[in-house]
Parts: sequence; C-alpha cells; structure tokens
Amino acid sequence: MESVLVKGSVMKELCNNLLEEWSESLLRLQIRNAGEKRLDGGILCPACGRIHGRCADAMYPFLVMAEKTRERKWVEAAKAVFLWTEHTVSKEDGSIQNDIDSDWKGITVFYAIQLADCLKYHESLLDDDTKRLWRERLKKAAEFLYSFDELSDNNINYPVSNALAMFLCGDILAEERYKEKGRALSAAVKCAATENDLLEGEGVPRGRKSKMGCSAVDIGYNVEETLPALLRYALISREKDTAFLAKKGLEAHLDFMLNDGGWDNSFGTRNYKWSYWGSRTSDGCALGYLMAAALEENTEKAADCTEAARKNLELLKRYTKDGLLMGGPHYGNAGQPICVHHTFTHAKVLAGIADQETEGWIKTEDRTFRQEREEQEVVIRSYLEVRTWKVTAPLFNASVTACDWEYMPGGHVSGGTLSMLSHRRSGPVLCAGMADYSLKEPDNMQLPVGCIHECLAFRIETTVNGERYSSIYEDSAKVQVSGRTIRVWGCMKDMAHCLCPDRKLPYWIEYEFDKQRIRIRAGFEEGIMICPVISSSGETVIREEDLNRIEIIKPESSVRITADGRMDLPYGTERIFNLIPGFQALKICIIPQRENEVAIDLNL
Repeated sequence: MESVLVKGSVMKELCNNLLEEWSESLLRLQIRNAGEKRLDGGILCPACGRIHGRCADAMYPFLVMAEKTRERKWVEAAKAVFLWTEHTVSKEDGSIQNDIDSDWKGITVFYAIQLADCLKYHESLLDDDTKRLWRERLKKAAEFLYSFDELSDNNINYPVSNALAMFLCGDILAEERYKEKGRALSAAVKCAATENDLLEGEGVPRGRKSKMGCSAVDIGYNVEETLPALLRYALISREKDTAFLAKKGLEAHLDFMLNDGGWDNSFGTRNYKWSYWGSRTSDGCALGYLMAAALEENTEKAADCTEAARKNLELLKRYTKDGLLMGGPHYGNAGQPICVHHTFTHAKVLAGIADQETEGWIKTEDRTFRQEREEQEVVIRSYLEVRTWKVTAPLFNASVTACDWEYMPGGHVSGGTLSMLSHRRSGPVLCAGMADYSLKEPDNMQLPVGCIHECLAFRIETTVNGERYSSIYEDSAKVQVSGRTIRVWGCMKDMAHCLCPDRKLPYWIEYEFDKQRIRIRAGFEEGIMICPVISSSGETVIREEDLNRIEIIKPESSVRITADGRMDLPYGTERIFNLIPGFQALKICIIPQRENEVAIDLNL
C-alpha cells in the first residue's frame, strides 16, 4: 500500500528530518573500536559522562535509517549497541538492568518492545547469525517478562507496556502463551480510568486514594508511554473495547496539552521527570495520537489528535540543539549540557511512525486544533480526581492544583498553587516544577550546572527558626470556584506537611481570571509572596519602580506585572533556573505593605 503520508506532507517531512538529525548525533556519540567490551557500541552521554543502560533503544531508529538510506553503517551501529548491552547490562535470567549501577530489571519490557520492532520490521537487513542471536535474546527477555510478576504491581506503565511486549513476542516467536499473558495484563488495567477519563496508577499501590481523595495521575507518562502502548496492544490483539478505552483516554488528556504542543504536568505524581514536551525517559506521544486519529470516526476529534501529534513533534524539533533533544526549553540559555537519554527514547516514536503509517493519519492534517479555537469566555473545569482546576480563556490556559497524592517528598506542588499559566503568544508565564529538586532516579536525571537552581512555583513562604514553611507544602487546602474566580485557604507547612509548632501560619489566595489579565490577591500573617515569571535570559526586563511595575519583553508580546506591595528582585535581572521542566525565570518577591495583604496583576 502506498503511504498516505505522501512526500512533502508536513508530518512526513518533520518526522524524517528529525529522525535523521537525532540518529546522526547518536551515531556520532557511539563508542567504536575502543577495544573494551563494556565500552564498544555504547552511546556516551555528553551531560552525564556515562553510558546510559537503556541506550540500546537506539537500535530501532538505527535500522529505520538503514532501511531509508540503504547505508550499512546504520546496521553496524545497531549491532554494536546490541553487543554493548549483552556485555554490560544483560543478565543470565534474561533481564536487562536499568544501568550498570542499578539492579532494576523492569526496563526489560522496553528493551523487548524495541528488539521485537527491529525484528518485526527490519529483520531482512540482518545477516543470519545476527537474526539468530537477536531472536534468542528476545526469547530470553520474553521468558523473564512472562514470570516477572513484580511488574504487575508496579506503576501502571509497566503492566500495560508488558502486555504489548508479550503480544509482540508471541507474534514474532510464535508462542501463544505470551499472547495470553498479554491479554491477562491488559484486562487487569482496564478499570484504571477516572471519572474524567484520565489514567490513574502512576504510583503504588495503584488504587490508593490520598487523604483528600486524589488518584495517582501523571500526564507525561500517560500520554508518552502507557496510553500509546495500550492502544498499540489493542490494535495488534484486535481488542476493540481496549482500543476504544485507550483512544478515549488519549483524547481526554488533550485538555492538558498546551498551545505549543507542550504538556501541563504540574500536578503529576512523577513530574520529577517532566520535561515540558513530555517526560524524561518515556517514548513520546505522537505515535499514540496518530493511531487514535486513524481510529476516530468523529472528524473533529480525529483532527485534534493529528494536530496534537504535529504540534508536539514541532516542539521536539524546536528544542533540539546540536542534534540532541534538550530536557527543557531553556537548557541552552542556562548553559546546561544535554542528556542523550531524551533523544534515544523519543527517536523510537519517530521510527514507529515511519513503520506504522496508516490511512487515517493524513485525513485531518490541515484541520484546526481545538485549543486554537478561541474560547469566548473564561471557562473553569474541575478535575477532582487530582484536585486540579483547568482554566481556559481566549488567550491563555491555566491550572490551579491542590493535589495531595505524594509520590515522593518535595515532588509536585500543592496548596492551591497556580501551577501553570500559558499564553498563546508569550508561552508559559508561570510554571511550577518540583517543589524541591532531588534525584529520585539518579541514573535518569541530571544535576544542575553553573546556575541559580531554585523552585519555579508561585507561592507564599516564610522561615521560622530556620525552617521553611510554604503554601506549596499545604496538603489539605480548601478550594472554592465561583464564576471566574478560584479561592484557596490553607496553612503554610514544611516539606513533611507539618504545621509550624509555634503558630499556624494561615494564608488565603484569590485568583480572578479575565480574558487578558489574571489578578492574584493573597493574605498571610507573615512571609512574602514569591512569583517567578518564566523568562529566558535573552528577554529584556523593564522595571518602573515609581509604578511598581515590571515588564518583560518577549518575541511576540510582553508580560506586565504590577504589584500592590513592595517588589523585590533578589537576583536583579539574573534568571533562576530549574531542570524540571527546564525553564528560566525572573524571581520576583512581593512584600506586603499594609494589613498583611498583597495583590498583583499579570497583564498578558
């Protein structure tokens, strides 16, 4: 069948160019002829100074490049990284370790999927000895995964991905019991959709509710890994009900896609790996949304899915530097080296798009994405399963979160924080990442280099007896929505969610959303309001002290901040930065001048 993603189409050209650029960089970083088995074939990370254990993910993109170019170098590169894996992180029981210094074997599931795809689509490129060797290795991985029940009780991305892995292995190795295992794994997660069709389970135990009734939801993992894997499993197993659930889930998550193709994961349980365009070590969302578009009978919904894929791919292209995908928009401005992990995982999605084109992918390519259809009024939608409120206005999107499902101390913010504010022309204006950056997964995360690395969240904060108390640690805030206004009440707490033993430190915040302005009023007995406004170091800052106003000049617009209270820039115009989700910001502190109350206007 002739591809419907014809030559010259936006999607086809974008995927091909990005795959070539990333693959060439991965090839450049591959170690060859070192004379050491634990080095040869590995892909050296320029940021971490090590070879990441999952670098064999590059095998699949390498073979797609071999198919496209007919150049033997790509086949040899794939064979070399396979052998590196065998000599370094491959275990006798058939598993693959996450890294040389990590004994987590769950990532075997992702290794099996990409190895299966290599054989499914490109086995003809391989010599007989390599075919035999790779099939034997796939068999070992399949046998390990078949009985590795630890995945079933883990974060939901693992049993879903294992369902796909088992079915692929069953097809390629002609082993029916693998397929039956896949069906069982799939059946066990079909009840994981919330009342708003978000997928819960990125946190264990998966069915646990927090004290405020929240579920464990992570937007990044859901759209980049779990839901695409579930949909692909459903398509190859021909389970129509599962395909419907996965498609419905992907469409529901579009409420959290921003206008430029980024994702609002500000409340996500695993946002310690949030990278704005997705998640640090997952695969990407584009293939999932293209598959959903192909299935969708509603023309408008299909258009939304197709356009979401295109916008996200364009964003990945925009944040590619020196042939590698940056971990966030401002990594380059902040002088942060680029970890190669993002590139070899997300290159697999481009490879999948090249191999799995279907007729539905092109039919709606030129239609308008729903978030570009202007809302005439301010609309506030409640997602009570994550205690988050989504605000949609003609020119901006915003999120207020009081989610208290905690994956790790100092993870996502809570307390009724305005965790995301994104403008159509200005981009993100407020964007909360981790409350406190820490290496939850040391092998899969970076350390900041040569920057002022601080929390980016809007918050109210004070210090008592050397202990920091903040609104973002409040895990039982009260939230009320009335018209275009969201009101929040709580008490500042420490990172362990404990009240100050000396006094309660109460606060209240009121967010009033207009079509082009957000007014924030807050009251607190002691402390300051901290408002880091997203701004790269190349943007001009104009401070008008007599008007108590700051204006940030952006490429296509400006953001004006006016305060009723004394505005302080503790670092002047030098930007702070946070690796999660990779933004610089101008740190603005507002000190109350009267009656312990402050107000700021954000004019967009």
